[in-house]
Amino acid sequence: MIDNPTATVGSSITNLVKTIVGAGLFAIPFAFKNDGVAVGLLLIFLAAVTSSFGLILLAKCSKTLINPRNSSFFTICMLTYPSLAPLFDLAMVVQCFGVGLSYLVLVGDFFPDLFGGERKYWILLSAILVVPLCCLKKLDNLKYSSIVGVIALLYLSLLIGFRYLTDVAFAPEISFERGEISWFKVYDYKGLLSTFSIIIFAYVGAMNIFTIVNELQDNSMTNVRKVVDSSILISTILFLFVGLFGYLTFGSLTMGNILLNYDSDSLAIGIGKFCLAMMLILTFPLLFHPLRTAINNIVVWFIIKFEKSSLTPEISARDSEASNYVTAETHTSRPINLIINDDEVNDCEELNEDLLDSNNVIYQEHGHEEEPPKGGLNGVEHDVPFPETRFYIITALLLVSMYAMALNVKSFALVLSLVGATGSTSISFILPGLFGYKLIGTDALAIGHTMTKEDRLYRRLSLLLIYFGFAVMFLSLYVTLKYQQ
Repeated sequence: MIDNPTATVGSSITNLVKTIVGAGLFAIPFAFKNDGVAVGLLLIFLAAVTSSFGLILLAKCSKTLINPRNSSFFTICMLTYPSLAPLFDLAMVVQCFGVGLSYLVLVGDFFPDLFGGERKYWILLSAILVVPLCCLKKLDNLKYSSIVGVIALLYLSLLIGFRYLTDVAFAPEISFERGEISWFKVYDYKGLLSTFSIIIFAYVGAMNIFTIVNELQDNSMTNVRKVVDSSILISTILFLFVGLFGYLTFGSLTMGNILLNYDSDSLAIGIGKFCLAMMLILTFPLLFHPLRTAINNIVVWFIIKFEKSSLTPEISARDSEASNYVTAETHTSRPINLIINDDEVNDCEELNEDLLDSNNVIYQEHGHEEEPPKGGLNGVEHDVPFPETRFYIITALLLVSMYAMALNVKSFALVLSLVGATGSTSISFILPGLFGYKLIGTDALAIGHTMTKEDRLYRRLSLLLIYFGFAVMFLSLYVTLKYQQ
């Protein structure tokens, strides 16, 4: 649990916007090229609404905990589908590892083009910024680097808009080759399929939503909605600004990365490419933070699964962190009791008595009597243990492995497409839908109240989000395997 939440709404918006908006921003004009303006706008609206709803669902699920600051994908998984918890965290690992690795590869591509030198040296040099930022334990500590990243994004966006105004809209004549503009018709139906995921996956930010909820000083749903709505709105404005102005500048000649359309000798474009490279470096820690947490969650799950001496005072303090969990497998109707922090382990015997004595609150769901998720010590959930030693070991192993792969891999477009098709859809749509359908409304039922109309609506919409997520996943996998091999 966060001992001293310091995040404000403003800093949380900055971190979430920077999590959502990455290098994919500069592929949006290419999507408009294939989809046409009208279809492109509809897809952006669809992606914004579904992604925003997924983030709100996850935040609402955190409120079903006795202490919402204990929320994480792992704690929610252990309350709902405990046997699948490592699979869900694996989806997070695949998403964050794959995208983070691609950013290091892109750093190795951009800097040599700007300043010369070998790509491997630039990748290694990026560690000067990356490693210290990745060693920070709180997401809110990354707000200053996120601000720098947002400034870089704003410069690039304004540059693209300015070039449209000066080179096309108010130019006496267009001095470069420009393709046709498709306002209402789809320019390329095959391209529409292949670029569909560019827009849908542009809004992926669910990996950090629980941390944002945990670290907000006032983490009421009102404030969480402000963070989510503002972040989605700002991201949408950036996507529309870059997508439309970039596409309207070059039309059907728009490239996969809009920056490649501009004169590489231009000083303004050179500064823009430098800003993009720096933005990639500063975004990497925002992906690394949930990646490290997901790895730790998997470790904790295996400790829970295979620890034979759980709930005994004789086990070591470190192992007791995980083994004091009571999972759904030890009681068919109680999904989990969460554990205490390191500095609370001294009261292990009292903890065991409280864990064993925490009993039944009955509620109704689907016409059956079930026992809702309950807390551990004195009815309060506790966060997933992450000892300092394990924190730095996982950090070191991940950074070494990711840098080693970035130095030896120059392109893995197919792998990255598969990562997006599986990891992005899982954490943005499928998991929020599953969690929302399972948990929303149970807090009211647990105290004998009926489920509100709003909660019933959220549950129905959660089912639709699940179906939408699977449809996006299968379509993305089909297109990836058919057209990108």
